Amino acid sequence: MLLPFDILLLVLILVGLPLRAWFAMRALRAAPAAELPSLRRRLWTRAILSQWLLVAGVLALWVWQRRWWTALNVVARIGPMEIGMLIGIAFLAILLHRQRAELDRQPEVVSKLRARLMPVEGLMPDTRAEWPHFAALAVTAGVCEELLFRGFVTWALTHVLPSYEIAAFAQAALFGLAHAYQGPRGVWTTGMVGVFLTVVVHLTGTLWVAMLIHALMDLNAGDLAIRVKALDAREGRAARA
Repeated sequence: MLLPFDILLLVLILVGLPLRAWFAMRALRAAPAAELPSLRRRLWTRAILSQWLLVAGVLALWVWQRRWWTALNVVARIGPMEIGMLIGIAFLAILLHRQRAELDRQPEVVSKLRARLMPVEGLMPDTRAEWPHFAALAVTAGVCEELLFRGFVTWALTHVLPSYEIAAFAQAALFGLAHAYQGPRGVWTTGMVGVFLTVVVHLTGTLWVAMLIHALMDLNAGDLAIRVKALDAREGRAARA
């Protein structure tokens, strides 16, 4: 049975977070170029605080109601499945690192990356100086969004939908819709990411692998944004020379 506090948290997660992101992106698109770095840092800080506050609310509710932590998939588990996924992540990281070294020799790849990053360009870091702050945001998203969506939202939906499987995939769809500020393509892409991470949680029975994958995906996007913007700046200087 869902308590009023559960419903309040659901509203804050499914309505409050997307609205905050939508207004943040609107502000970034309207801001003058000179104000973007400081505005971006403020918005990152607010996003970090809002997500951790929601996680604190979920955890406090679990302690207060003495609920089973397994209901949130908040369990420490390491087995063959988890080890296999970690090995796969390590190989993928090595491959991506090698591809980055050749990025400036692959203009077609850079063009595709530029198109992919365009909907969230204002939200992405411009320079390495911004990287620590963005990294904190990426890790926050990896940990908090997994606990909030793959954990709490899935658990809550099992109380109103016929089965766990339906609730899990409904949660993935809602995760995609929460990224509506990225446009239709962003909704589809993040929805598919939500499905993938839902399957990861289902296979492992724990959130921590999905948290790691999610954080690494966001860190990868931020690193690519910095590299693409650096290449654009270099090409701009060469064109003016």
